Amino acid sequence: MKKFLCLALAIVMCAFALVSCKKDDKTLTCGVTIIPGLNEKDADGNWTGFESEFAMEVGKILGMEVEFQEIDWGQKYNELNSGAIDCIWNGFTANSTDEDSSGKEVKRSDLVDFSYGYMLNQQCVVVKAADVAKYKTEADLSGKTACVESGSAGAAYAKTVTDEDKISDATAQVKAFTELGAGAVDFIVVDILLAQNLCGKGDYADLAIVEAIELESEIYAVGFKKGSELTEKVNAAIKELEENGKLMELAKKYKFENVLKVTETIE
Repeated sequence: MKKFLCLALAIVMCAFALVSCKKDDKTLTCGVTIIPGLNEKDADGNWTGFESEFAMEVGKILGMEVEFQEIDWGQKYNELNSGAIDCIWNGFTANSTDEDSSGKEVKRSDLVDFSYGYMLNQQCVVVKAADVAKYKTEADLSGKTACVESGSAGAAYAKTVTDEDKISDATAQVKAFTELGAGAVDFIVVDILLAQNLCGKGDYADLAIVEAIELESEIYAVGFKKGSELTEKVNAAIKELEENGKLMELAKKYKFENVLKVTETIE
């Protein structure tokens, strides 16, 4: 009887595992942080924004249910490689660098497989509006305190212009804005698409982009675990959404039509 129960339990567990695996194959879990206009929740707790709707449209084409999981941006690679998420879909700058597990600076494309690029971006420096005139060149940032999103392209840039011990980390870009607004730091380095949406408005009315310091162009793409079969499938869906006009429709909805750019190369 005991052997029978054990066997029955094993069968049930195997069946549960098979069901779970089958469900997982039909679910695309996207790792995100809150970025207004890209990934955020509405008053009812539903995900909205360009990236969120873009992912949902890709999910429809692939026949997959799309789920969004908030992550600590600095842990994005760990989340991806552990299988906790299927992809990083959150204003992810493809043509940038990050540290690998040994602390060595490498191309992000060495750490993940990227989808086609789909949106142009660049980092920008944001300060208190009253202080904008003080910052005319990168040299003016030297020795100043900064806040950046951990593991971001902005973090990599900040290390080149000020002392590393003067840089504090935030788990999301919007939190860097809060630190600057509170006067905790002198400047922040964030995505310009986000800065254009926030600076001079609401809680960030007293913040401004330093137009005198212009950084290199970047491109957003979706990051997948190395060797993932999803990369090719999502690329095909991106091309379909570009060709049928749905991608531009979403870009116009969120006022990103001027920076929408699908490209098969990210370097």
